[in-house]
Amino acid sequence: MSDAAGAPAREKTAVLVKRRMRCISGRSGWRQLAAAVALKGVMACLLCGPGAAAHAAGALTLYALEWAPYSWQSASGGKMGGIAVDIVDELMRRAGVRIGSVDMVPWARGLALTAATPDTCQLMVGRTPEREKKFKWIGPIGHSRWMFFGLRDSKITLRQLHDARPYLVGTIIDDLSIPILNANNIRVSEVAADRLNPPKLLRRRIDLWASAELPARYLMRDLGLTDVEPLLTFATIPMFVACNTSMRDSEVARLNGIIRAMIADKSIERIYHAYGFKSAAPAMPERQRQAP
Repeated sequence: MSDAAGAPAREKTAVLVKRRMRCISGRSGWRQLAAAVALKGVMACLLCGPGAAAHAAGALTLYALEWAPYSWQSASGGKMGGIAVDIVDELMRRAGVRIGSVDMVPWARGLALTAATPDTCQLMVGRTPEREKKFKWIGPIGHSRWMFFGLRDSKITLRQLHDARPYLVGTIIDDLSIPILNANNIRVSEVAADRLNPPKLLRRRIDLWASAELPARYLMRDLGLTDVEPLLTFATIPMFVACNTSMRDSEVARLNGIIRAMIADKSIERIYHAYGFKSAAPAMPERQRQAP
């Protein structure tokens, strides 16, 4: 199909996809997003010329969540920063991989886009059994402790995970905590962004808030919350860059080799230290430290 002949069809497909995307909202909407994005990708492949895929593969699109201290965007909507952004910027610089863009999107949307679209990666994704086959993994670039937070005057006491069963727990859509909570028969209330959970907690629309420790503490400080406290750590998860499964295994191995070099030469530790979190930097796996 020539480019001229394919243009009307591509435009029609783009319009249909945009209309579909505008209809997506709320909890169920994000879960429809993966199918919509996959449809767009399939139609694009059918309509494009043979050289289009090679051209598109020239740069990576990165997705990130507004999730300080790991990733954030300035109030003006311009400069992006954070621990994960700095690590991946250095990783791609060493690898000679061009970054086309870094886009801040809601968590579930970023995961859906990355799972469905070649040449895309999502920053700072917890590597869990449920996600293992959905992505190619680069890392680790950190680890994070998932905790329950509650109001100081709630008198809720948690000693182990199943102690949370009587309570409604707030989290974000497609968060890695959800399978853990579901497996323990703990009720969850999902929102698109973690920033929405502390106000729900204050209004007692949820009893507990489940979140990663460092982003939660950053958010509490940003919102000026002094009456919210951590109650229990229920999971510690290694954090990776999650990439679309179309990435070649040889490229995954090459990028992971660079990550290991960045851990060994303390580059990643220095980035964490610059943000005041040196102790949270990933360590070299024990078997590699002992290798001759």
